[in-house]
Amino acid sequence: MEELSIFDIGIEDVITEEEKKKEEAQKNSIAARAKAAATPKEKKKVEPIYVQGDWTIHFATESFRVEDFVDEIPEQGVTLEEVREGIERHFPQFSAARTKWDVDKDNKRLFPDAFAGSKGAVSKEGRFTPSFFISAEEAFESNKIYRYILSGDGNVLSVHQSGYGTMIAPTIKVSDKMVEKALDDLGFPSLEACPVTPASFEWILPKIPNKFLRQIVGFFRSFITEEHEYEVAVKIYFDMEKEKYVLDVPEQIVTPVYISMINTPEYTGQNASRYLPVMEVHSHNVMRAFFSDTDDADEQGNSTTFGVYGVLGRLNLKEYEMVFRAKMRDDEIRIQPEQLFELDVERDDYSYPKHWKTKVTTKEGFYL
Repeated sequence: MEELSIFDIGIEDVITEEEKKKEEAQKNSIAARAKAAATPKEKKKVEPIYVQGDWTIHFATESFRVEDFVDEIPEQGVTLEEVREGIERHFPQFSAARTKWDVDKDNKRLFPDAFAGSKGAVSKEGRFTPSFFISAEEAFESNKIYRYILSGDGNVLSVHQSGYGTMIAPTIKVSDKMVEKALDDLGFPSLEACPVTPASFEWILPKIPNKFLRQIVGFFRSFITEEHEYEVAVKIYFDMEKEKYVLDVPEQIVTPVYISMINTPEYTGQNASRYLPVMEVHSHNVMRAFFSDTDDADEQGNSTTFGVYGVLGRLNLKEYEMVFRAKMRDDEIRIQPEQLFELDVERDDYSYPKHWKTKVTTKEGFYL
C-alpha cells in the first residue's frame, strides 16, 4: 500500500474551511496592526498658557509676581517657559527638565515645582540686587533675596531665612570687586574692620519627634539583606494647618548607590502653601554617612531658600551614623542631629508603615 504525505494529497485537503477563515482573519489583523504601527501618530497639540505681570508665583516660603522675573511683557502675555527661564536665572534648580507647573487660572497663581539643579545665577535690579550688611540683625530685616554679611574674620557670609529656620554660611560667590564696593558704601576700610559674625544655623520649628527618626532608621534597614543593600529616601514636611510633621516616601527607583525619585503631588504644587518641605534624608546602607559628589550636585535648596539634608549610614550596626547640613547652592553649614531631633528618648521600636515599601522599586547594578 502506497503511503501519502500531505504534499501528495494537497494542503487544502487537510485544512478545514473553518481553519482557513481563522488563518485569514489572523493575517488581516497582523497586517492592520503593522499598518497602524507604521503610520505616524499625530501629537496632541498643547496650547501654551500666557500670563501677565500681575500673576503671582508661589513657592513654599516666598511669593513673587511674574514681572519680578520677566522685564518686558507683551500685550498677549508671556508663556510659562519664559517665566521659568526668568526664575532659573536666580534659582538654578528650576531647569527646563526639572520644572513642573501647577496653574490656578481663576486666581492667577502659579506654583512651580522643581528638582535640584545647578547652573549659575545672574542678578537683577529690585529684590534680586545683592545687598551687604555688617550684622545678622540688619540682614534679617531686609526682604532682598541675595543678602551678605561682611565679617571681621575675613569671611563673606550668605544669609537665608525660611519657615523652618535661618542659615548664615560662608560663601565664595561674591567677587572681590563687589566686596570692595560694599566696604566703601558702608564706610569700612577692610573686612577686618567689620564686626565678626559667626556662621550659624537655627531651627525655629519644634524638634522632630524621636519616633519619626526611628521609623526612618527601621525603613532604611529593611533594604539591607544578605543579598542586597539599597539606598532609599524619605522626605519630612511640616503641616502648617495642623502644626505637625509628616513623613513621606516619594515614588523612587533605587540601586545600592543611587536614588531617582519624584515629589509626591499631595505635598507640592498648590498644596505647598500648607506643607512646608523641611528635610530630605537618604540612606547609605552599610557604608559610612557622608555627602557624596552626587549629593552636592542634587542638593541645591528648596525652591527659593536653603534645604536641610541628612544621610544615615552604617545601618547594619546598632550605633549607626548620621550627618546633616543646611545647603543653598554651594553654600552650606553642618548641623548637629540634636538641633533637629528629639534624641533624649531612645526605644527599640523601629517599626514603620508597611505601605512605604510599595513606593520603592529596586534595580540591580549600581546606576539606572
